[in-house]
Parts: sequence; structure tokens; C-alpha cells
Amino acid sequence: MKRIITILILCFSVSVFSQEEKENKWILKLNTTQLIDVFSYPTVQISAERKINSYLSINAEIGYQLYDFDKKDTVFLKSRGFKTNVEGRVYLLKLLNSRTKSNRGELYVGLQLFYRKNQSTDVIDYSPKDDPTKSFTDYFGTKRTVKGFNITAGYQISASKRIVLEPFVGLGMMNRTIKNSDIQYNEIRDSQEGTDLVPLFQGLNLEESSGNFVNFCTGFRVGYRL
Repeated sequence: MKRIITILILCFSVSVFSQEEKENKWILKLNTTQLIDVFSYPTVQISAERKINSYLSINAEIGYQLYDFDKKDTVFLKSRGFKTNVEGRVYLLKLLNSRTKSNRGELYVGLQLFYRKNQSTDVIDYSPKDDPTKSFTDYFGTKRTVKGFNITAGYQISASKRIVLEPFVGLGMMNRTIKNSDIQYNEIRDSQEGTDLVPLFQGLNLEESSGNFVNFCTGFRVGYRL
């Protein structure tokens, strides 16, 4: 009888251990910084990370724009868009020694490919170059497409058995394509108005801001181990 009980306990222990290992291969995460992204547009962005082995994983992320911080009086295009990326990761300490204990934190580097697309109604304040005493406010439509890559680095912190915190940064290149509609402003004959960073942010919505650029990103994800 004791032998049977011992065998059952061992079988149950192995089963539980196997399930735990299987479950820990998946982490669902929310990108909290994208909820308040004022540099492009805010999205509710969810990702899933799948461990391939002790030191390799793939993280896939997608987000949708469900709201807009800046409501316009005149609307040409309703704000909507999405962001998506896929990232291959290497956990450095685990790569050097798969038996190394993480001690609640694991450093990783990765290669991330991203794609973003959205549309919105934007505004620009300007005055004619031949008559700077006049001032106009122009509402227009904007469609943006952005694609590129980042080299990322982050630190995955196990706050508990299930909860994961993940600060990260990234640096890479992006190609940005912008198309405007119903716009009166003309870069050749008009000058932008505004103080501080207003002309800079308004200028990012113009077709003239299309092209290749260095890209920097940073963020903070909160995750749950399945």
C-alpha cells in the first residue's frame, strides 16, 4: 500500500511540475506606456511572449487606437490606427549558462520589427510669407504608415510567481510615409506659427516629414505568466 501511495505521489508531482513548466512558457503583457503615447498616438497594446528554450523567446505585440487625446472642432478623418511588432529575444545570462538562477530578474537583448498605420485630423497655424500680419488655422487629414526595426534591451523582473514587470529601450531605423488631404498650408508660400515645440509637433503631420529616420523607443510592460 505504501508503495502504491509513493508511486501516486511521484506521478502527481511530475504531472504538476510538467504543467508548471508548460504554463511558464507563455507570458501575456500590457504595454502601459502606449496607453499615454503623445508622440504618435495612444493604443491599447497587448503582447504575448513564448519561450522557445531557456534563453530564446519570441514576443509578438499588437495594439489598437481606441481614443484620442486631442479632439478637433473640424473632422476630415476620424482617428483610428494600429501598431504591431514582433521581437526575437536572447536572455544573456541563460545563454551563457542555462542553469543560472535569474534571481527575479533577467537581462535580454532583441531584434524587433515593427509596423504602424493610422489616420487623423490635424491642425496647423500659419501665416503667408508675403503678409505675416495675417494668421490662419488649417484643419486637414493625415494618413501615416511607419515601418522599421529596433535593437532592444530590457530587464524582465519577476515581481511574484505570476506577475512580471518589463522596462525596455530600443534604437533603430524607421521609414515614415505621410499623406495629407484637404490641406491649405503650403510650405513654399507659408510659414508656421507657434511657440516652443508647437511648430515641431505640427510639422510631423505634414507630407514633408516623410522619409527615413533614426527611431528611439522606451516603455514599460506589465505581464502575467500563464
